[in-house]
Amino acid sequence: MRLPQVTLDTTLKELYGNSVHGPEGRIALVQSVACTELALSSKVRRNSKYLYVESKFCSTPLKCSREERAEIQRTVAIQFLALVPQRDAFCAGNMPIIIFDPDGSGKETAHGKVEAKKTMSNLTADQRSKILYFAGPKDISMEANGIDSLVARLALDDLEGYPLVMDLDTSYFLNSKLALSESGLPSPKSVSLELKDFSPAPTECCAVCMSRNGEVVIPDDCTGVRGRWLKNRIRDILDNISAQPIPFVLKNQQTFGGGGTFKVSSRKDVADLKALLSTRILPKLLSGVGPSNAHLKPATLILSEMVQNPICDWGLTFFVRRSGQCVYLSATQQILDPTNAWIGSNISYPAQDKLRQKFTPIMLEIGAWLHSYGYFGPCGADILEEAQGDHMPTTMKIVDLNVRTSGSLTLGLLKGHFSEQRGLHHATCFSISVNMPRESFIETFKADFTDGRIVIIGWYDDVSSGTSYGYLVVGATDEDDLGRRVAGVKKLASIMHF
Repeated sequence: MRLPQVTLDTTLKELYGNSVHGPEGRIALVQSVACTELALSSKVRRNSKYLYVESKFCSTPLKCSREERAEIQRTVAIQFLALVPQRDAFCAGNMPIIIFDPDGSGKETAHGKVEAKKTMSNLTADQRSKILYFAGPKDISMEANGIDSLVARLALDDLEGYPLVMDLDTSYFLNSKLALSESGLPSPKSVSLELKDFSPAPTECCAVCMSRNGEVVIPDDCTGVRGRWLKNRIRDILDNISAQPIPFVLKNQQTFGGGGTFKVSSRKDVADLKALLSTRILPKLLSGVGPSNAHLKPATLILSEMVQNPICDWGLTFFVRRSGQCVYLSATQQILDPTNAWIGSNISYPAQDKLRQKFTPIMLEIGAWLHSYGYFGPCGADILEEAQGDHMPTTMKIVDLNVRTSGSLTLGLLKGHFSEQRGLHHATCFSISVNMPRESFIETFKADFTDGRIVIIGWYDDVSSGTSYGYLVVGATDEDDLGRRVAGVKKLASIMHF
């Protein structure tokens, strides 16, 4: 089936402009998602230095069979190494994008290339990314592919040693909740719970720890100083949380997509949070702090005031040029699930001119702060608009910064395709899992695809399981029409986080 080709309003290549041939030389983007809980493949190791909390997406059970763990690993690897990088490659333009093989053996490479080629074929030829496949970060060949420097979406441990546009420590810091809380940018008042030390090494503990050196978590049956250290630190954190006035919001230092963010409005919420922290999150997080990463403060928790009268949850996307100039891309309304995890965004194209005026002041504030650290590139800001009373102007509170490509970035680049060419003035983006291959899904919604109402910006058919994972943008004439079309997709597919 021949589908209409998409021409984006602009691309990351165009936004980087001369920066892609600046002092850093020829830049390639590494768009894979880092994972702390498990290795994504034999060649993409678990992050042990740059820690992230992915509790919403790959929370492996504390005890599971080898088969169950392998299935979790495969599903997460497809999402983190194939689906998200494809989505970001869609808006990159004609520049190199590095993607890693979901199984690390090379067996999936040919299939991954076919999937990415199908997705990129939705774009006009001059806007298609040059996708480079490698088994893992250690296999990246720079000189052979004409690459001088890398831009990392998230800090991958194994990118250390490569020439990077921004060093991993600074990138990790700029995306942290602690950086936002101390930035001076308009955000909810907060306090931080910082870990003052870290546990001794397994070789300095008991026989249990020495025999299980290398495990992610300090063993439950540890009989030495490490087990006592972990119990004491968890107790101290939980005591601080119990003393926090309700309501409040707790955030882990490094999260994405809403994972690791918890709204607390009642004593029951406090009890539920403490149970989750003590059994699922803190044992792994605190066990992961050591001499190599203590300076990054990866186990810091942020306790912030809850915005009391939010009237809209906005996602602002823009681009910071090397000069510090900020380029507005879009303001979208974010869609969150009941657990506060991001599952998509909605955009109104006719509203963008007014929204540009509304968000320019706060965009310039964020941009100036990022520029002071030498950052240039895409940025997403989660902003709550808060009512202040009758006849009083609303205020804006930044609740998260994504100093990287954000999930809603592509929405702001499709105004020409949807609104100007087709009269589709509203659009939404979201990811799905569905038990049918790409071609069958397209055939099911044939009219929407041939009319250009649905655009696939990421897709991966997992042949072994029969499940496909996709990232879609759907356009519609108005909000009601958009709701009906999304409901039609939901009848066949499940909405995923990301």
